[in-house]
Amino acid sequence: MVYTINNKKELELKKFSELNLYRKMLSMFLLTFSYTLLITIVFIFPISNDKGTTLASCLSVSATLYAAIVAYLLLDNWKIEHRENLKSAYFQKTFDKYIELKDAIYVLQNIHDSWLEDIYRNQGQIDDYEDGGLIKGVSNVKIHLKEIANRFDYYAIIFKDKTYEQTIKEFKAELDKVLDPILEEYHEREGQVYHSEHFDDAKSLKEQLPIIVKQYDESISDLMSNKILLK
Repeated sequence: MVYTINNKKELELKKFSELNLYRKMLSMFLLTFSYTLLITIVFIFPISNDKGTTLASCLSVSATLYAAIVAYLLLDNWKIEHRENLKSAYFQKTFDKYIELKDAIYVLQNIHDSWLEDIYRNQGQIDDYEDGGLIKGVSNVKIHLKEIANRFDYYAIIFKDKTYEQTIKEFKAELDKVLDPILEEYHEREGQVYHSEHFDDAKSLKEQLPIIVKQYDESISDLMSNKILLK
């Protein structure tokens, strides 16, 4: 639904842009023709012996000048469209990366339940420092999160647009707040974290991650979809 709405919006903007271009071209035609005709009648005709040839020459000059103006307008319009297409392609790839991040978060928030099932299947047998894949899951989310944050930072630098900066920073900060302590403790203790502590961390992530994603998902998706042009 978001893409359909935004696609209609982009089509309307494109039509408006084309109409605006046609208006500029028509205005420049009338302006160029009028000024050329005015200058010809007021300044050139009085000193010309062959008014027909003079008028034809002046109109030829006017047509040449108008052609140059049209070329400039078309080039300027192409630059604008090309820039928007570049943004669209960039955010399409960024959106794909965001989906990968959400998939990684989904896997992480479900580690608690899948690990619990494994424990039941093994009749409660569990190694002292088993983590059920928690550390790997946290690390995977951190990798994807950094990649997304970097892509938005690069966008701000390349396109001089910081529209997305605050939202992405807040989203990353919220995730870092629940993920970093787990990794820090794991490294400080050189992996000697008892399985019950890992299990509690997994349970905490199961509760907190969906809340964070729900809080930011719609706004982040809207920010990106507003820049994506559907072909």
